[in-house]
Amino acid sequence: MNQNIRNIFIKSTVADEYDNYYQKEPGKTIDKIEKELILRHMNNLPKSHLLELGCGTGHWTQFLSDMGFRITAVDNSEAMLKNARKKNIQNVQFLLADATRLPFSEKSFSAIVSVTMLEFIKDIDRVLDEIDRVLKPEGTIVLGCLNALSELGKIKNSDPVFKHARFFTLEEANEILSRFGNPISMKGVYLSPSFEILDGTENESAVEPAFIAISAKKKNKIP
Repeated sequence: MNQNIRNIFIKSTVADEYDNYYQKEPGKTIDKIEKELILRHMNNLPKSHLLELGCGTGHWTQFLSDMGFRITAVDNSEAMLKNARKKNIQNVQFLLADATRLPFSEKSFSAIVSVTMLEFIKDIDRVLDEIDRVLKPEGTIVLGCLNALSELGKIKNSDPVFKHARFFTLEEANEILSRFGNPISMKGVYLSPSFEILDGTENESAVEPAFIAISAKKKNKIP
């Protein structure tokens, strides 16, 4: 584990700039690809009460709300939550909380979604224990992860935000979710060394994808 991981998102300057990335290219196209991948994991889920971990400024919260879910959205950065609350997203409660100590009872949620949060968590095992505790049996966990082997992963240490993160390989992402059930993964955002988006082209197979969308259905545990 990278012991240099810290919560860079408590800075208001980082929080204020977060959404700007998605307002212009290539952020718009990358956002579309990532959402299509997450959507494929969630299309058949019942529109029930969902927990979003690491909601940030509410970028993914809006997407989940538009899908018809009722959401409890958690983040440990008040600066990020301040921006999220300004968006007046429907059917959501934003909550300042630590993912390693969630303020919910056991088996509270039928689905949990977390997009690029674990990358910034020091004690991943504690977060996974909490997810396991509050997720109902047969519930679904959906993660969006950044790929350590991608071109983005190769240069992350030169990025002011990503240098504080740990990216994952597909094998590591599968290992994380295998404790819940059988992982299903989908990949996208194929970036060339010059950061051209290669998705849908004949060249995408030449590089590792930057984004991994992966899910698992929690198995019923035998007492």
